[in-house]
Amino acid sequence: MSLVLISDDDKAVRAELADVLGKAGHKVVEAATARETLLQAQDHEPDLILLDIRLPDRDALELLEEIRSEQSLVRTPIMMMAAEADQELLMRTFRWDIVDFIHKPFNVELLVAKIGAHTRLNLAYKFSRKLSKEMYMSRIERLERQVTASEEEITEAERHFTWMQPKPPQIDGYRIEVSYRPYGRLGGDFYDFLWLDRDNLAIVVGDVSGHGVQAAILQTMARKLISLALRTEQGHLHKAVAFANRELTNDLPPGSFVAAAFGVLNTTRHEWRHVRCGIPYPMWIKGRVAEPLVTAGGPLGLSKKADWHNQVGDYGLILEPGQCVMLMSDGIIEAYVDDEKKRQFDVEGVVKAIADTPPEASIISTIYNAADLDHRADDDCTMISISRT
Repeated sequence: MSLVLISDDDKAVRAELADVLGKAGHKVVEAATARETLLQAQDHEPDLILLDIRLPDRDALELLEEIRSEQSLVRTPIMMMAAEADQELLMRTFRWDIVDFIHKPFNVELLVAKIGAHTRLNLAYKFSRKLSKEMYMSRIERLERQVTASEEEITEAERHFTWMQPKPPQIDGYRIEVSYRPYGRLGGDFYDFLWLDRDNLAIVVGDVSGHGVQAAILQTMARKLISLALRTEQGHLHKAVAFANRELTNDLPPGSFVAAAFGVLNTTRHEWRHVRCGIPYPMWIKGRVAEPLVTAGGPLGLSKKADWHNQVGDYGLILEPGQCVMLMSDGIIEAYVDDEKKRQFDVEGVVKAIADTPPEASIISTIYNAADLDHRADDDCTMISISRT
């Protein structure tokens, strides 16, 4: 059964179309405005959108541009409903790959036949994409079995994996340090640095659910996707969160997710701003006093709600000389500090290690040693410190 989104500001027209399509075996959702149309399309990902060319709150071409900018809606069939007087505008809508149109007042039989044809084609495309994704995951599982079977191949993959890790940039007035320790020979943690322009550096720390080869493959995809989101949205953190969540929700295997924190450092104004999605709270370190920066936000890739990113908090501060911001994955706080595995290092351990760090010593090295990560870590461990000197 296909799902059709009916978008028309006339309630009577929507009711008539809903009745006709329901009798033809389609499920229906409705929208009366352009904004409702976009939100309903994002939430439901319909098999076809039946769109009136004139809605009260937005120009049709602007709405079509917004719909097509959504990755999940790029290939959704859109049929336009237009009166004879709207022919010139209707022709311009075809630049956004409109699959068909119907004139008002519409011929019911022709409308139902067209919708049936387009939804069948779209369902066939979705089925084909699902098969492709299943084949992709099957290849990952096969690769994991092959790599497990071959020590030589594991060593080669490990060498490339290490080589691919980004190097921290050198910035006058700052010191950036990285500690990256995969739990196995290949890890699901990731991090990245990318310059958005000459003054703004984006920094990412993330953790893909799971372990082994599959997590290593997925973390590479997640790292590049989040970096693309930050570049595409020019460092606008909430837009980047929405972009990344939408793409990851579409592409991650069922049940998988990505915990991450990413922020932007303005090296001229010394301003730091970040968002956090399911990873431990970043730390603001003043001298040797650490303050967890409590920032709301769950993991990426679990919710398809169009407004999900509004639940993600952001935090901003000015980094003074001698101060530091630290990002970390949960492998540090979840490391066990006794042999019976009853007590974790936890945030308190991180805070204490920071307080115990000698002058001029590396904070993240002290944390690493205090948690004894080489012997007690049960997960990948990643830390990045951004210190203003």
